[in-house]
Amino acid sequence: MPKDVADAYRNTSSLSFDVFVQVMMRNLGSSARSVTAMFSPMPAEKDGFPNPHGKPLGRLARDLHQTQLYPGENLTILDNKFVQSFEDQLALEKVASANYATRDEKGGVTVPLLKWSSDAFTRAGQAAYFGDLLGRIDPNLTWTFLEFDDLSWQVLFQYPRIVSRRMHAARERLTVGLEKYFSILPEKRGEQAWFTHAMEHEMRTMGINTHDIATMMTTIYWGINTNTRKACFWMLAYLIKHPQLLEQIRRETKPAFATGGLSIDYLKDSCPLLDGVWNETLRHSAFSASVRHITEDTVIGGKTLRKGNRLMIPYRQLHFDEGVFGEDAHDFQPARFERNSKLLRSASWRPFGGGVTMCPGRYIAKESVAIFVAIALRRFDMEFVSGQVFPQGAEGTPVLGIMSIHDGADPLVRITPRQL
Repeated sequence: MPKDVADAYRNTSSLSFDVFVQVMMRNLGSSARSVTAMFSPMPAEKDGFPNPHGKPLGRLARDLHQTQLYPGENLTILDNKFVQSFEDQLALEKVASANYATRDEKGGVTVPLLKWSSDAFTRAGQAAYFGDLLGRIDPNLTWTFLEFDDLSWQVLFQYPRIVSRRMHAARERLTVGLEKYFSILPEKRGEQAWFTHAMEHEMRTMGINTHDIATMMTTIYWGINTNTRKACFWMLAYLIKHPQLLEQIRRETKPAFATGGLSIDYLKDSCPLLDGVWNETLRHSAFSASVRHITEDTVIGGKTLRKGNRLMIPYRQLHFDEGVFGEDAHDFQPARFERNSKLLRSASWRPFGGGVTMCPGRYIAKESVAIFVAIALRRFDMEFVSGQVFPQGAEGTPVLGIMSIHDGADPLVRITPRQL
C-alpha cells in the first residue's frame, strides 16, 4: 500500500539503508577498512566539503551528489557535456562506424536499439565525470561496464563468486581502469566533474587508498550509467512504436534548435508532451525496489517486521494501480500526466524511490535523455526493421532502476538522415 511505503521511508531509526550499502560495498570488493572508514562519523569542523552535522562520508556522499546533480552551475556543466557528446556521437558517419551498425545502399543505418543507446550514454557519462583520460587509459572500458551491468543483478542477489565469475571479472577490469586513472595526479588528468574531484579529496583525507577509491568509484560509475541508457532505449522504443507521437515530439522540440545550438532550457520548460512521454516511459519501465535492514522490531501496516531481516519496497505494483492511474493503467498514455499533474505528487509515483534515498540523479537522467531524443529525432527518421517485435521487459531480473530486456531481444532500428 502507498501509505505503508511512505511510512517505511519516514522511518530512519529502525529501518536502515546504511547496512544494505555496506553489504553492497563489500560484495563489490571494498576492503573492510574502507567500509568502516566510510561509515565512521567525521569531524564537523574539517577541510573540504562542509559537514556541520559530522556525518560519515557514506552519508555525506549524498550531499556531494546533490551539489553536483541538483539544478545549478554543476548540473549545467554536465548537461553541456552531454550535448557535446551526443552532437558528436549522433553524426550519421559516427553511428555507421560502430561495429554493431549495418549500412545499406540507400543510405540508411541499422542498429540494435538498446546497444546503440547504451554505447552512446556510457561514453557520454564516462566523459562527463572523468573527462577523456579514462577512455584513453582503457578504450574498451565502456563495453566492460556494459558486460558488468548486464550481470549486476548477481550483486543484488549476493550470488557466490563461484557462480558469478564473469560478473566479477568485468567488475575487476572496470576497477583496474579506474585505479590507473586515480593513480595519476589530479592536475594531470584534464577535465573531470566537480563530484569526482570532491569525492576523491574526501576519501584521501580519510586515508583511503587508491585501490579502495577506485572500487568505490566503480559503484559511482555504475550509478551514473545503468539507468539512463535503458530509459532512453524504452523512450525511443515507445516513440518508434507510435509514429504519430514521435512526429509530435519532433515538432515540439524543433524550436529548441532555433538559434542553431540546442536550448536545454527550452526542452525543460516548453515541452509538456516530452515531459509526459518521459514520465509514462518511467512508469512502464521502472522496476527497482528499495531495501532496508531492520535494526529493531518495527510495525508497518499493522504487521511486525522482525529485527535482523530485510525489508524490500517494490515500486512496479504502485505504478499500475488502476485506482490512481485509471482503468487504462497498462496502456502507454503520456497525456495522463498532462490531464492530471497531481499524479507526479502521488504516493504511488516512485520511479526514483523516496525519502532520504530518493535518487539525486533524476534531473540529469531526464535532461540527458531529452537531449539525446531531441537531437536524434531532428537528425534521423527511425523505424523498426520489418519483422521486429516490440521488446518485452525482463521483469524477473532485479535492477537498480530501469528494467532491461531478455537476451537476444534487442530490436533492430533503421535510421535515415533527414533534411535539416
